[in-house]
Amino acid sequence: MSTTTNEMPRSATAAVAEATRIAAEAARQGTETAKASMKAASSYFGETNTIGRDLLNSWSLQSETALKAAFDAQTAAIEAGLGLFDVGVQGNRQAIEQFSELVKRTQKATLESWHATVKAAAEATESTKR
Repeated sequence: MSTTTNEMPRSATAAVAEATRIAAEAARQGTETAKASMKAASSYFGETNTIGRDLLNSWSLQSETALKAAFDAQTAAIEAGLGLFDVGVQGNRQAIEQFSELVKRTQKATLESWHATVKAAAEATESTKR
């Protein structure tokens, strides 16, 4: 017995056509839902990345300010200490001045290292932005 479409009863043909239409509609809606989900996820990750970069920038600026304030206090303490020494004791003063210069160079190196770290972190976040 052959079961071609022509030989199927009209109600069976209509049922197959309706089932095909329903399946196609479900597939279309599934595709639209997936597209909407992908768009929302992409937007979320973009916003998260921006927030992360903004937090990094804020944190690095605040941390740099704190470092500079600590260095300024340290330098002021050294300068105040230098004022306590008797100018007549030149050898001691020179040793303290050399120590002071060493501390200042260390401070500068620390700040430069800090800047390099912040720059590297910023570059790392830029690569994730692309």
